[in-house]
Amino acid sequence: MSAIGAWILSILGIVIIGAVIDLVLPSGRMNKYVKSIFAAVTVLVIIMPLPTLFKNGCRSDGFIIGGDINLDESYLENMRAVKKASLINGLKSALSDDGIIIGEIYIDGDFDSAVPVITGVKINLNQVVIVGQSEHINKYELILEKLTKYLTVDKDVIVIYER
Repeated sequence: MSAIGAWILSILGIVIIGAVIDLVLPSGRMNKYVKSIFAAVTVLVIIMPLPTLFKNGCRSDGFIIGGDINLDESYLENMRAVKKASLINGLKSALSDDGIIIGEIYIDGDFDSAVPVITGVKINLNQVVIVGQSEHINKYELILEKLTKYLTVDKDVIVIYER
């Protein structure tokens, strides 16, 4: 527990103990003395860290409870996978609206930022179905045109292959 957390808990403890004793003791002269003693103890607990701060200096990172900030790489990796899967599913949906059903799409890039930076797209044409188009079309050019439009990337980034 950090120093500030312990300090706050000690203040709360003294206040709770003072409230319980105030409820238990009958009113009268003795109650006034006990209240005065607990008020003095509460003030001492509140000012207790001040000599340490003046001696060691005041650092801003000591005031943050849990000042150690660690990145959870598994969470970040999961978020990258979710962004990538969402992009692929959106791309498949947009292509199927245009009559192109694609099986495998692989997208590489930097998914850490709010807007992903796509560095590579790979599409396997073995499972491609083109609905509502004429037979004699260049499926490579059609899919390349649709991908550059939807992903706003250069044609150099897209690799179309058949296994």
